[in-house]
Amino acid sequence: MHHRILIIRPGARGDFVLSLPVVAGLREQCPHARIEVLARGGVASLADGIAHKTGNLDTFVVAGAGGSFQYLDSFDLIITWSASPSSPYVTEGFGGEAVVLPATPVSGVAASLFFFERVPQLRGVEWRPARVCIAAAEAAEADRLLANIGLDPARGALAVHPGSGARHKCWPAEHFARVIDSLLNAGRQVLMLQGEADAQAVTETMRLLAPDRLPVLRHLPLRILAAVLHRCGHYLGNDSGVSHLAAAAGADCTVVFGPTDPAVWSPAGPNVTVVVSSVPCRPCGKTHPDCDTLECLTKLAPERVLEVNRSTTTISLRKPKSF
Repeated sequence: MHHRILIIRPGARGDFVLSLPVVAGLREQCPHARIEVLARGGVASLADGIAHKTGNLDTFVVAGAGGSFQYLDSFDLIITWSASPSSPYVTEGFGGEAVVLPATPVSGVAASLFFFERVPQLRGVEWRPARVCIAAAEAAEADRLLANIGLDPARGALAVHPGSGARHKCWPAEHFARVIDSLLNAGRQVLMLQGEADAQAVTETMRLLAPDRLPVLRHLPLRILAAVLHRCGHYLGNDSGVSHLAAAAGADCTVVFGPTDPAVWSPAGPNVTVVVSSVPCRPCGKTHPDCDTLECLTKLAPERVLEVNRSTTTISLRKPKSF
Protein backbone atom coordinates (compact mmCIF):
# COMPACT_ATOMS: atom_id res chain seq x y z
CA MET A 1 0.00 0.00 0.00
CA HIS A 2 1.34 3.41 -0.96
CA HIS A 3 1.52 6.19 1.63
CA ARG A 4 2.81 9.17 -0.38
CA ILE A 5 1.88 9.59 -4.05
CA LEU A 6 3.02 12.34 -6.42
CA ILE A 7 1.35 12.97 -9.79
CA ILE A 8 3.28 15.18 -12.23
CA ARG A 9 1.16 16.21 -15.23
CA PRO A 10 2.66 18.49 -17.89
CA GLY A 11 0.53 19.75 -20.75
CA ALA A 12 -2.35 22.15 -21.21
CA ARG A 13 -5.61 22.52 -19.30
CA GLY A 14 -7.49 19.93 -21.34
CA ASP A 15 -4.68 17.39 -20.89
CA PHE A 16 -4.89 17.82 -17.14
CA VAL A 17 -8.67 17.41 -17.02
CA LEU A 18 -8.37 14.22 -19.08
CA SER A 19 -6.00 12.95 -16.40
CA LEU A 20 -8.17 13.83 -13.39
CA PRO A 21 -9.70 10.31 -13.30
CA VAL A 22 -6.21 9.03 -12.48
CA VAL A 23 -6.08 11.31 -9.42
CA ALA A 24 -9.59 10.33 -8.33
CA GLY A 25 -8.90 6.64 -8.91
CA LEU A 26 -5.77 6.73 -6.76
CA ARG A 27 -7.70 8.50 -4.03
CA GLU A 28 -10.26 5.67 -4.13
CA GLN A 29 -7.63 2.92 -4.27
CA CYS A 30 -5.40 4.45 -1.57
CA PRO A 31 -7.80 6.34 0.72
CA HIS A 32 -5.20 6.91 3.45
CA ALA A 33 -2.33 7.98 1.19
CA ARG A 34 -1.16 11.55 0.88
CA ILE A 35 -1.56 12.62 -2.75
CA GLU A 36 0.16 15.68 -4.22
CA VAL A 37 -0.19 17.00 -7.78
CA LEU A 38 2.08 19.20 -9.89
CA ALA A 39 0.94 20.75 -13.19
CA ARG A 40 1.66 23.82 -15.27
CA GLY A 41 0.33 27.20 -14.24
CA GLY A 42 -2.57 26.98 -11.82
CA VAL A 43 -4.09 23.94 -13.53
CA ALA A 44 -3.29 21.57 -10.66
CA SER A 45 -5.80 23.46 -8.51
CA LEU A 46 -8.52 21.58 -10.38
CA ALA A 47 -7.56 18.59 -8.23
CA ASP A 48 -8.35 20.51 -5.02
CA GLY A 49 -10.76 18.44 -2.99
CA ILE A 50 -9.17 15.21 -4.27
CA ALA A 51 -5.45 15.76 -3.68
CA HIS A 52 -3.99 16.95 -0.39
CA LYS A 53 -1.73 19.50 -2.07
CA THR A 54 -1.41 20.96 -5.56
CA GLY A 55 1.46 22.98 -6.99
CA ASN A 56 2.91 24.70 -10.05
CA LEU A 57 5.23 22.54 -12.15
CA ASP A 58 6.67 25.65 -13.81
CA THR A 59 8.27 26.76 -10.54
CA PHE A 60 9.44 23.28 -9.60
CA VAL A 61 13.20 22.90 -10.22
CA VAL A 62 13.94 19.40 -11.44
CA ALA A 63 17.70 19.82 -11.90
CA GLY A 64 18.44 19.08 -8.26
CA ALA A 65 18.75 22.57 -6.81
CA GLY A 66 16.58 23.62 -3.93
CA GLY A 67 16.00 20.12 -2.62
CA SER A 68 14.00 18.95 -5.64
CA PHE A 69 15.45 15.45 -5.54
CA GLN A 70 14.75 15.18 -1.82
CA TYR A 71 11.18 16.20 -2.50
CA LEU A 72 10.75 13.53 -5.17
CA ASP A 73 12.40 10.93 -2.95
CA SER A 74 9.89 11.62 -0.17
CA PHE A 75 7.26 9.74 -2.22
CA ASP A 76 6.92 5.99 -2.63
CA LEU A 77 4.94 6.27 -5.90
CA ILE A 78 5.35 8.84 -8.68
CA ILE A 79 3.11 8.93 -11.75
CA THR A 80 4.22 11.21 -14.55
CA TRP A 81 4.01 11.60 -18.31
CA SER A 82 6.88 11.22 -20.77
CA ALA A 83 6.66 14.92 -21.68
CA SER A 84 7.45 15.95 -18.10
CA PRO A 85 10.87 17.48 -17.35
CA SER A 86 10.99 15.22 -14.29
CA SER A 87 10.63 11.95 -16.22
CA PRO A 88 14.40 11.31 -16.74
CA TYR A 89 15.03 11.43 -13.00
CA VAL A 90 11.89 9.46 -12.20
CA THR A 91 12.92 6.67 -14.56
CA GLU A 92 16.66 6.67 -13.73
CA GLY A 93 17.28 7.99 -10.23
CA PHE A 94 14.09 7.57 -8.23
CA GLY A 95 14.23 4.81 -5.65
CA GLY A 96 10.51 4.25 -5.28
CA GLU A 97 7.88 2.91 -7.66
CA ALA A 98 7.37 4.96 -10.82
CA VAL A 99 4.90 4.96 -13.70
CA VAL A 100 5.71 7.02 -16.81
CA LEU A 101 2.73 7.32 -19.14
CA PRO A 102 2.85 8.14 -22.88
CA ALA A 103 2.33 11.80 -23.71
CA THR A 104 -0.38 10.99 -26.29
CA PRO A 105 -2.85 8.12 -26.55
CA VAL A 106 -3.07 5.51 -29.25
CA SER A 107 -5.16 6.62 -32.24
CA GLY A 108 -8.86 5.88 -31.81
CA VAL A 109 -8.67 5.31 -28.03
CA ALA A 110 -10.31 7.78 -25.63
CA ALA A 111 -7.45 9.67 -23.99
CA SER A 112 -8.89 9.73 -20.48
CA LEU A 113 -9.47 5.97 -20.45
CA PHE A 114 -6.13 5.33 -22.16
CA PHE A 115 -4.18 7.07 -19.38
CA PHE A 116 -6.29 5.51 -16.62
CA GLU A 117 -5.87 1.94 -17.83
CA ARG A 118 -2.08 2.26 -18.05
CA VAL A 119 -1.67 2.90 -14.33
CA PRO A 120 -1.10 -0.56 -12.79
CA GLN A 121 -2.14 0.68 -9.34
CA LEU A 122 -5.65 1.34 -10.69
CA ARG A 123 -6.43 -2.25 -11.66
CA GLY A 124 -9.81 -3.13 -10.22
CA VAL A 125 -10.86 0.54 -9.91
CA GLU A 126 -13.73 1.68 -12.11
CA TRP A 127 -12.95 4.57 -14.47
CA ARG A 128 -15.29 7.52 -14.07
CA PRO A 129 -15.40 10.82 -16.00
CA ALA A 130 -13.43 13.73 -14.62
CA ARG A 131 -15.18 15.86 -12.03
CA VAL A 132 -14.10 19.12 -10.42
CA CYS A 133 -15.24 19.72 -6.84
CA ILE A 134 -16.85 23.16 -6.52
CA ALA A 135 -16.63 24.75 -3.09
CA ALA A 136 -19.64 26.61 -1.69
CA ALA A 137 -17.69 29.89 -1.64
CA GLU A 138 -16.74 29.45 -5.30
CA ALA A 139 -20.35 28.81 -6.29
CA ALA A 140 -21.38 31.94 -4.39
CA GLU A 141 -18.76 33.98 -6.25
CA ALA A 142 -20.02 32.57 -9.55
CA ASP A 143 -23.57 33.61 -8.65
CA ARG A 144 -22.32 37.10 -7.84
CA LEU A 145 -20.56 37.39 -11.20
CA LEU A 146 -23.62 36.19 -13.09
CA ALA A 147 -25.87 38.63 -11.23
CA ASN A 148 -23.45 41.47 -11.95
CA ILE A 149 -23.87 40.95 -15.70
CA GLY A 150 -27.66 40.88 -15.40
CA LEU A 151 -28.33 37.13 -15.32
CA ASP A 152 -30.42 35.20 -12.81
CA PRO A 153 -28.22 32.35 -11.50
CA ALA A 154 -31.28 30.34 -10.47
CA ARG A 155 -32.45 30.11 -14.10
CA GLY A 156 -29.20 28.73 -15.48
CA ALA A 157 -27.60 29.98 -18.68
CA LEU A 158 -25.75 28.89 -21.78
CA ALA A 159 -22.05 29.75 -21.49
CA VAL A 160 -20.48 30.12 -24.95
CA HIS A 161 -16.72 29.86 -25.52
CA PRO A 162 -15.92 30.47 -29.22
CA GLY A 163 -12.14 30.18 -28.89
CA SER A 164 -9.54 27.46 -28.64
CA GLY A 165 -5.81 27.16 -28.24
CA ALA A 166 -5.62 26.49 -32.00
CA ARG A 167 -7.54 28.47 -34.63
CA HIS A 168 -8.05 25.40 -36.81
CA LYS A 169 -10.31 23.96 -34.10
CA CYS A 170 -12.66 26.97 -34.05
CA TRP A 171 -16.17 26.87 -35.51
CA PRO A 172 -16.77 30.05 -37.57
CA ALA A 173 -17.83 33.17 -35.69
CA GLU A 174 -20.91 33.62 -37.90
CA HIS A 175 -22.15 30.16 -36.86
CA PHE A 176 -21.69 30.95 -33.16
CA ALA A 177 -23.46 34.29 -33.63
CA ARG A 178 -26.42 32.66 -35.35
CA VAL A 179 -26.88 30.17 -32.51
CA ILE A 180 -26.54 32.86 -29.86
CA ASP A 181 -28.99 35.18 -31.61
CA SER A 182 -31.60 32.44 -31.99
CA LEU A 183 -31.38 31.38 -28.36
CA LEU A 184 -31.53 34.97 -27.09
CA ASN A 185 -34.65 35.52 -29.21
CA ALA A 186 -36.13 32.41 -27.59
CA GLY A 187 -35.62 33.89 -24.12
CA ARG A 188 -32.54 31.90 -23.09
CA GLN A 189 -29.91 33.42 -20.83
CA VAL A 190 -26.61 33.39 -22.73
CA LEU A 191 -23.16 34.73 -21.88
CA MET A 192 -19.76 34.74 -23.56
CA LEU A 193 -16.51 33.53 -21.97
CA GLN A 194 -13.15 34.97 -22.99
CA GLY A 195 -9.72 33.71 -21.95
CA GLU A 196 -6.25 34.91 -22.81
CA ALA A 197 -6.20 33.23 -26.26
CA ASP A 198 -9.77 34.10 -27.27
CA ALA A 199 -9.72 37.82 -28.14
CA GLN A 200 -10.01 37.31 -31.91
CA ALA A 201 -12.76 34.69 -31.73
CA VAL A 202 -14.78 36.72 -29.22
CA THR A 203 -14.36 39.99 -31.15
CA GLU A 204 -15.41 38.36 -34.43
CA THR A 205 -18.50 36.82 -32.84
CA MET A 206 -19.56 39.92 -30.91
CA ARG A 207 -19.24 42.04 -34.07
CA LEU A 208 -22.06 40.00 -35.62
CA LEU A 209 -24.47 40.56 -32.72
CA ALA A 210 -26.44 43.63 -31.73
CA PRO A 211 -24.41 45.94 -29.44
CA ASP A 212 -24.65 45.22 -25.71
CA ARG A 213 -26.88 42.21 -26.31
CA LEU A 214 -24.53 39.60 -24.91
CA PRO A 215 -22.67 39.89 -21.59
CA VAL A 216 -19.04 38.73 -21.45
CA LEU A 217 -16.99 37.36 -18.56
CA ARG A 218 -13.27 37.74 -19.22
CA HIS A 219 -10.11 36.20 -17.77
CA LEU A 220 -11.66 34.42 -14.80
CA PRO A 221 -9.44 32.52 -12.38
CA LEU A 222 -9.55 28.85 -13.28
CA ARG A 223 -11.54 27.55 -10.33
CA ILE A 224 -14.01 30.45 -10.55
CA LEU A 225 -14.42 29.67 -14.24
CA ALA A 226 -15.26 26.10 -13.26
CA ALA A 227 -17.81 27.39 -10.75
CA VAL A 228 -19.40 29.69 -13.37
CA LEU A 229 -19.69 26.77 -15.80
CA HIS A 230 -21.22 24.64 -13.06
CA ARG A 231 -23.80 27.29 -12.15
CA CYS A 232 -24.66 28.07 -15.77
CA GLY A 233 -25.45 24.42 -16.38
CA HIS A 234 -25.16 24.58 -20.19
CA TYR A 235 -22.14 25.12 -22.40
CA LEU A 236 -21.27 25.49 -26.09
CA GLY A 237 -17.70 25.47 -27.38
CA ASN A 238 -14.99 23.99 -29.57
CA ASP A 239 -12.40 21.31 -28.93
CA SER A 240 -10.63 23.22 -26.16
CA GLY A 241 -9.51 23.03 -22.56
CA VAL A 242 -12.52 25.09 -21.47
CA SER A 243 -14.83 22.45 -22.97
CA HIS A 244 -13.10 19.77 -20.89
CA LEU A 245 -13.44 21.98 -17.83
CA ALA A 246 -17.15 22.58 -18.51
CA ALA A 247 -17.80 18.85 -18.71
CA ALA A 248 -15.84 18.20 -15.51
CA ALA A 249 -17.78 20.99 -13.78
CA GLY A 250 -21.03 19.16 -14.58
CA ALA A 251 -22.45 21.42 -17.29
CA ASP A 252 -24.44 19.90 -20.15
CA CYS A 253 -21.99 20.42 -22.99
CA THR A 254 -22.36 20.79 -26.74
CA VAL A 255 -18.88 20.55 -28.23
CA VAL A 256 -18.11 21.17 -31.90
CA PHE A 257 -15.29 19.06 -33.37
CA GLY A 258 -13.64 19.67 -36.73
CA PRO A 259 -10.30 18.16 -37.77
CA THR A 260 -9.51 16.54 -34.41
CA ASP A 261 -10.89 13.15 -33.41
CA PRO A 262 -13.60 13.23 -30.72
CA ALA A 263 -13.16 9.49 -30.19
CA VAL A 264 -9.80 10.40 -28.64
CA TRP A 265 -10.07 13.99 -27.44
CA SER A 266 -13.70 14.61 -26.56
CA PRO A 267 -14.60 15.53 -22.99
CA ALA A 268 -15.98 12.44 -21.31
CA GLY A 269 -19.32 11.86 -19.65
CA PRO A 270 -23.04 11.47 -20.27
CA ASN A 271 -23.43 15.27 -20.09
CA VAL A 272 -21.43 15.77 -23.33
CA THR A 273 -22.89 15.95 -26.85
CA VAL A 274 -20.34 16.10 -29.66
CA VAL A 275 -21.42 17.64 -32.98
CA VAL A 276 -19.41 16.88 -36.13
CA SER A 277 -19.91 17.41 -39.85
CA SER A 278 -20.30 14.61 -42.37
CA VAL A 279 -17.37 15.55 -44.63
CA PRO A 280 -15.49 12.33 -45.43
CA CYS A 281 -11.98 13.65 -44.73
CA ARG A 282 -12.46 14.27 -41.02
CA PRO A 283 -10.88 13.65 -38.60
CA CYS A 284 -7.49 14.45 -40.06
CA GLY A 285 -5.89 16.39 -37.22
CA LYS A 286 -5.38 19.14 -39.84
CA THR A 287 -2.64 17.10 -41.44
CA HIS A 288 -4.26 16.79 -44.88
CA PRO A 289 -2.00 18.71 -47.31
CA ASP A 290 -4.86 19.93 -49.51
CA CYS A 291 -7.06 21.33 -46.74
CA ASP A 292 -7.14 25.10 -46.57
CA THR A 293 -10.90 25.55 -46.13
CA LEU A 294 -11.68 23.52 -43.00
CA GLU A 295 -14.99 22.38 -44.46
CA CYS A 296 -15.39 20.07 -41.47
CA LEU A 297 -16.17 23.28 -39.53
CA THR A 298 -17.49 25.73 -42.11
CA LYS A 299 -20.04 23.22 -43.44
CA LEU A 300 -21.28 22.28 -39.98
CA ALA A 301 -24.57 24.18 -39.96
CA PRO A 302 -25.72 26.19 -36.92
CA GLU A 303 -29.05 24.33 -37.10
CA ARG A 304 -27.27 21.17 -35.95
CA VAL A 305 -26.16 22.90 -32.77
CA LEU A 306 -29.47 24.69 -32.28
CA GLU A 307 -31.26 21.36 -32.41
CA VAL A 308 -29.29 20.19 -29.39
CA ASN A 309 -29.65 23.37 -27.38
CA ARG A 310 -33.34 23.97 -28.03
CA SER A 311 -34.12 20.64 -26.39
CA THR A 312 -32.86 21.93 -23.02
CA THR A 313 -34.54 25.25 -22.39
CA THR A 314 -34.46 25.24 -18.58
CA ILE A 315 -32.36 23.74 -15.83
CA SER A 316 -32.78 23.33 -12.12
CA LEU A 317 -30.72 25.29 -9.61
CA ARG A 318 -27.42 23.47 -9.06
CA LYS A 319 -26.10 22.98 -5.57
CA PRO A 320 -22.32 23.03 -5.16
CA LYS A 321 -20.31 20.11 -3.79
CA SER A 322 -18.57 21.48 -0.73
CA PHE A 323 -15.13 20.44 0.44
